[in-house]
Amino acid sequence: MQKRFAADLQFQATTLLLQERIPRATAFYSQAAEVSSLRTAAAPLEPPFRIFTDPNSSMPEVQLLSNGRYHVMVTHAGGGYSRWKDLAVTRWREDTTRDPWGTFCYVRDTASGEFWSTAYQPTLDRPDRYEAIFAEARIQFRRRDGNFDTHTEIAVSPEDDIELRRITVTNHHSRAKTIDITSYAEVVLTSPAADALHPAFSNLFVQTEILAQRQAILCSRRPRSVDEAVPGCFT
Repeated sequence: MQKRFAADLQFQATTLLLQERIPRATAFYSQAAEVSSLRTAAAPLEPPFRIFTDPNSSMPEVQLLSNGRYHVMVTHAGGGYSRWKDLAVTRWREDTTRDPWGTFCYVRDTASGEFWSTAYQPTLDRPDRYEAIFAEARIQFRRRDGNFDTHTEIAVSPEDDIELRRITVTNHHSRAKTIDITSYAEVVLTSPAADALHPAFSNLFVQTEILAQRQAILCSRRPRSVDEAVPGCFT
């Protein structure tokens, strides 16, 4: 029966796939031991990272953070978007010449009235020193504006569908300063295609409320129909 089965033309066309060749050369035991010792002695590789010092480049550099469900894209100038599965959390438009979309934070000196953003966008104010650091699981922005150092860290939780942003402001002035910090984002909570077609119409269904006990703003989307799901998020 084996010979009759092997005589079939369709089977003969694939018989070479079933033949497993024996390696012609084998590694000596001494060589294998040497490679094993090198592997144990080698230092662990550090995760790669990129550093950008010029935010006003011709093409934006981007970094993606995701846990498989919640996604964050940030450019080296500070723009980008946040998405949860197929829903756009914040508004974003693809444009290589402009990058004014994303989640931003403004810093203002109440005494002088000067203000800037924690990254280059959206104020486009040139800092004294600027660094955008893209690591494998974290994004950092460092900038110096006069006597103020601003350090921003962005990460996505691997367990929960949340985005974490921590901002540290250091005052190097000889006296105490009072500053205002204001965050800004255009909340969408719908598919990117639907928001691109009718952004003004999409804004009609986003409602917000302040939760004083949690020191948070709750953004939710009012359903246009009974069957439409209503996602929500904390910002």
